[in-house]
Amino acid sequence: PNPFNPNTTIEFTVPYDSKLTLTIYDVSGREVNSLFDNSIITQGYHSIIWDGMDRNGQSVSAGLYMCVLEGDGISISRKMVLMK
Repeated sequence: PNPFNPNTTIEFTVPYDSKLTLTIYDVSGREVNSLFDNSIITQGYHSIIWDGMDRNGQSVSAGLYMCVLEGDGISISRKMVLMK
């Protein structure tokens, strides 16, 4: 759901087994967290929860974030709004 607090479920479907990266960026384009990096994801429906934490386990501030799924011919980005 968007906006979210304190976490959100990111859902996606992969058309074929792929090496993918799922990264969260802040509005300035800085990487906040990588939920998986160059991992082999099997074909089908998947969901992963982002808990609003950065890669150091610190809670991020309220604001606009981008979720980017990339790899093997796939590039999808979505805006997410964290409200506190």
